[in-house]
Amino acid sequence: MNTPESPGPDAGTPVSDPVTVAELYQSMLVPNFPVSELIAVEELVESVAAGTSTVRVIGDPRQPVAIAVTDSFADSPAVLLAYFATRADQRGRGIGSRLLTSLLKGIAAETEVSVVLAEVEHPAHHPVHAVHGDPAARLRFYGRLGGRILEVPYVQPPVAEDQEPVYGMLLLALAPPARSVGGGRLLPEAGLAEALRVMLTGTDPVHVAAALEAAGHPKGTRLLRVEDLESAPVAVGPAGGPTASS
Repeated sequence: MNTPESPGPDAGTPVSDPVTVAELYQSMLVPNFPVSELIAVEELVESVAAGTSTVRVIGDPRQPVAIAVTDSFADSPAVLLAYFATRADQRGRGIGSRLLTSLLKGIAAETEVSVVLAEVEHPAHHPVHAVHGDPAARLRFYGRLGGRILEVPYVQPPVAEDQEPVYGMLLLALAPPARSVGGGRLLPEAGLAEALRVMLTGTDPVHVAAALEAAGHPKGTRLLRVEDLESAPVAVGPAGGPTASS
């Protein structure tokens, strides 16, 4: 799928008002993400106020159609697409594709941003959920928009002290710009290793070391097509299972 020449209105409207951010958290994030993957509303409000997170919506913020939340890092030019969701009754209309395509185009135009990362569930290790969706369909969605699987054994860190890490996850590079790619790899200067040091805070040191070793290859980190899912490394939990929480 080709991206537009400029972000345009489909890139969404930035929202920073604390009350509105909290309302969007309840209306768009809570219904679409399991507790094990959802930070506290207070944390999101504080991050937006501090400028380390951004929230964009399509539609009136009081009746949003889609939402995208991104996080930035002090020591890395990479950006994390922390949350992305379309309202259930609006799915299948291309709204999510338009928002994400324009969002990625807009971010790519910012020369200081090297790549947009995203955490997704591995379809072989996370079942279809009646509310939270189909991991396989989600992966195909990102693949159609230029997403590539990073060859990193990724674990989503616990989102709160009373939560466990989420295993059996994939880390994607979403339509990585040409300046950050070489020889089928995300180049070291894209800052993946530096971003992972922040993202993996609170994760088992063994898993952190494995992820950082993969991200620290001198030639960069291999990028796999979503069709090559079977070649992607998978981090499993202490008991050998793919997930530590559901």
